[in-house]
Amino acid sequence: MVVERFPDFYQWIGPGALQFLGILIAASLLGLFIGYVVSVFRHGPFEAFYVVAQVIGEAVPDFLGLSFRRLVAIARLTAKEALRRRVLLVTFAIFAAMLLFGGWFLNSASEHPDRIYVNFVMWGTQMLVLLMGMLVSAFSLPEDIKNKTIYTVVTKPVRASEIVLGRIMGLGAVCTALLALMALISFFFVWRGLSHEHQIVGDTQTLASFVDVDQGTRKSRFTARRVSENAVMEAQTTRESGHSHRLELVEDIRDADSPPLVASNVVDSVELPGGRVKYRRIVCLPVGGHTHPVKVVGEGDDARIELGSSVGYFRARVPVYADSLRFRDREGNLKDRGTNVGNEWGYRGYVDGGSGAIRSSLARGLFRFSGFRESLFRRPDVVPLDLSLSVFRTYKANVEKRVMAGLEFESIPDNPEVDNRFVSDMITFETNEYTLQTLPIPRKVVGKLLAPDGAIVGQGEYDLFDDYAKNGNLMLNLSCRDSGQYLGVARADIYFRAGDTLYWLNFFKGYVGIWCQLMIIIAMGVAFSTFLNTPVTMLGIVVMAILGFYSQFVRDLTLPDSDGGGPIESFIRVITQQNMQVSLQTGVLTTLMEQADKLLVWLLAGLTYLAPDFSQLDFSSFLTYGYSVDPQRLIVALLITVAFISGLTILGYFALKTREIAK
Repeated sequence: MVVERFPDFYQWIGPGALQFLGILIAASLLGLFIGYVVSVFRHGPFEAFYVVAQVIGEAVPDFLGLSFRRLVAIARLTAKEALRRRVLLVTFAIFAAMLLFGGWFLNSASEHPDRIYVNFVMWGTQMLVLLMGMLVSAFSLPEDIKNKTIYTVVTKPVRASEIVLGRIMGLGAVCTALLALMALISFFFVWRGLSHEHQIVGDTQTLASFVDVDQGTRKSRFTARRVSENAVMEAQTTRESGHSHRLELVEDIRDADSPPLVASNVVDSVELPGGRVKYRRIVCLPVGGHTHPVKVVGEGDDARIELGSSVGYFRARVPVYADSLRFRDREGNLKDRGTNVGNEWGYRGYVDGGSGAIRSSLARGLFRFSGFRESLFRRPDVVPLDLSLSVFRTYKANVEKRVMAGLEFESIPDNPEVDNRFVSDMITFETNEYTLQTLPIPRKVVGKLLAPDGAIVGQGEYDLFDDYAKNGNLMLNLSCRDSGQYLGVARADIYFRAGDTLYWLNFFKGYVGIWCQLMIIIAMGVAFSTFLNTPVTMLGIVVMAILGFYSQFVRDLTLPDSDGGGPIESFIRVITQQNMQVSLQTGVLTTLMEQADKLLVWLLAGLTYLAPDFSQLDFSSFLTYGYSVDPQRLIVALLITVAFISGLTILGYFALKTREIAK
């Protein structure tokens, strides 16, 4: 999963508050200017000043005098009007048809059917409810003004602020109820669509259906892939939901002082000389991110083997990300970015595996963790480390051999010039590119204790939490062990997994993001409809929504190092067919064009902040890839929603205040 933002609420709230304050001041000044210009045409330049001042002076007591009783009354009336327009009923009917027939076209035989199902319901729900919010809000106030039914409201002691806020509350209430129902139905649709069971192919559900592993090639007779290291027999399951699994009979030999292995998948155990014990157990290998629990009923070869329902689809991983990621090049120099392998997408940096077989590369990916404590993990004895590594090959080599990587753990002392530091031995492993792989990191890691001058003070097993991360800080060093190959990694590609949260709770967290988008769309519709007709209101909502979904892309276009210059310069280059890398001829016209481009780019960048950044309100990728939605992301999303609803309420109030119906 691509993660580019790592919001820390306490770090975000300071810049976020300043940014909101700046936008509020800029929008207020722009609103004052527009209001004054409109008043000039109505009342003249001098009278317009007093009209604008009067409206502003009445605003503060108007908002302070909000009545909860009147707000609820207007919200209830608005909700009844929305229900009478049948928009919500039609939306639910389309949603029901989408789920009823959509299952026919979803490919459950794909590698990750869970991603297809979750993405289908999330995207479909998002589009439907945002369209519903636009329709019910854009038609609400203009239709009442057109039919003159709003006069029954404004003739009563009701404030303009209560009309705007009450309508947002009423429309939000009915749309929220429908969204909650859609979320509940979507959850059961996904759960029912992915739950399935398998049987073992063969005459009996016992070891009689297993075949011996080819000890010469160590490849599966069913899939031609390598079998596990300790596998001695294998079998295959029936094909359900477009896939089948491979079962392995694995032998585990444990020392006499090791605790006994007690698990439901153990077939039997045999005591060996020296007190060691050999256990035989059945393992169901995962396919498409899920597996099935194995239960052995009885003992020995005649024991019955039962496979449970799918496990692994419905996950909500809690990752512990690094605070920062930096790199070292092949000479060991510290860099902010990794080696450039010619990939235009700059999300990942690459770690050089070296260019010669004699000298190993000093290139590393340095992941720095802070607040790394035992209390973060449910099972601190074995800490799962998840990796999603990319591989760039400079030569093909052995196609059956994967690129090797290495991990080292290093303590970060508070005073490096005085304190000793722990450095673990290299942990080598085969990369599994394009898929998520998990390395179990034991709590006791073999390593060395080094003095500040690099001298070895001690060697042995040291505790991951009490020694390596004694002060809560830990450094993880990633290296590529194959010469001439490269490992691509981003900050979110390596993390410690603290555990899993409840899937159903995480599922509804994802729908909170859709709710935030819905409420902003409703607030836009109500605010815009106070001074625009219905078609223009809908057009304005669409434009603001598109700008909100692609605000980061638009901001990237305004960066000073963008090729081709600003909009005017780019247009001239297109019609004159000039390369973007070639400098234009110097002169007065070029200077004027560049200054005009700077002004346009500045205005374009400023406009992106008038629309909400919907990417911060969209949690669909977290549900699709099985990650828990961080509570801090939810808090940021809710604050953004409240901020924009407040600003749009103020906009709607002043626009409605200037109309004849509000006087």
